[in-house]
Amino acid sequence: MATARYLSPYRKHRSAVYHCISRVVDRRFILGDTERELFVGLMRNCETFYGVKILSYCVMSNHFHLLVEVPKEGEVEIDDDEFLRRVKALYSPSYYAEVKQIFYNLLETASQDAEGNSSRVAADNFKRQYTSRMHDLGNFMKSLKQRFSRWYNRHNNRDGYLWSGRYTSVLVQAGYVARIMSTYIDLNPVRAGMVEKPDAYRWCSYGAALAGDKRARRGLCRVLWLKDEMPNSAAENQPWDEENARHYWTDGCAERYRVLLYTDAEQTFKDIMTRDGQWVKAQVRKGVSKEEIEKVSEANGQVNMAYLLRHKVRHFSDGMVIGSQTYLNEVFQQTKEWFGEKRKSGARKMKSKHWRQSPKEVCAMRDLQQ
Repeated sequence: MATARYLSPYRKHRSAVYHCISRVVDRRFILGDTERELFVGLMRNCETFYGVKILSYCVMSNHFHLLVEVPKEGEVEIDDDEFLRRVKALYSPSYYAEVKQIFYNLLETASQDAEGNSSRVAADNFKRQYTSRMHDLGNFMKSLKQRFSRWYNRHNNRDGYLWSGRYTSVLVQAGYVARIMSTYIDLNPVRAGMVEKPDAYRWCSYGAALAGDKRARRGLCRVLWLKDEMPNSAAENQPWDEENARHYWTDGCAERYRVLLYTDAEQTFKDIMTRDGQWVKAQVRKGVSKEEIEKVSEANGQVNMAYLLRHKVRHFSDGMVIGSQTYLNEVFQQTKEWFGEKRKSGARKMKSKHWRQSPKEVCAMRDLQQ
């Protein structure tokens, strides 16, 4: 029996960031250029309707990664115009026209009480059928996967499941850890050997941002904007200016994110002995050459960051919650019922030496050995 999805215990007080992964059944490599292009389009439509923010993403040949920010409960007011705009983004023109007509008819027939105030109970109930599904991670992921599955099955004359079970989601602490997670997502095609540099991959957020995609740029800017938030902290982020967010990319975010991304992109080698007794360097991690990374750093005028952002995939896909020790212990105190009686704290230190060298302590909720 599937367990309930682990969600932020602070979702009533602040937005929450999640890293979501879903794989094709049997891990088959079936997502070609056409499929990935359509998936990104559906992702954007679902993003608009459900009111979440895609901070970064990468669509691979047999799976996808999303870094999603879900607004806090009750944060977003949905007026009538916004409601119709969201419906239009997700549904077909004919369905949207039908919803719009029904909604306007209900508004026109709204009754008035003795004091002349309009009562729009019927219209609000109709509207609530749609808005009640918004600002919810599960509904967003379910809709995205189902809509793509229906299109793929119809397009390829097949039926049955396309995705391998439920998606994986990890609660991610905003700020430092979210930025690391974003670079991890954008570097997936480089690590897989599909491209030499993340710039060249069209179906990741960084490649799309370089190509001029405004929503991809806005998402990466927001990754950089989100500060390290601690539960019960009095510190607040500076207000996010949605109107001027399109300028953030050209006002320094592009350079900052590129340096951050390439700092974590270096390929690694180790010495091995061949059968004839010769020592050679073998590549153990695909990535970008050190020379290319230095060029990026110099071109942007940034101080070269130490190679401290390396990470283990298992921590990001299985860690349940990622963040500082204080953050994880605070989250643990709010959700003790998820764990056994013997569990006294939430934070478990990362095992990788690269995490131990990090200037900021990063932990996972689960004690992973790899």
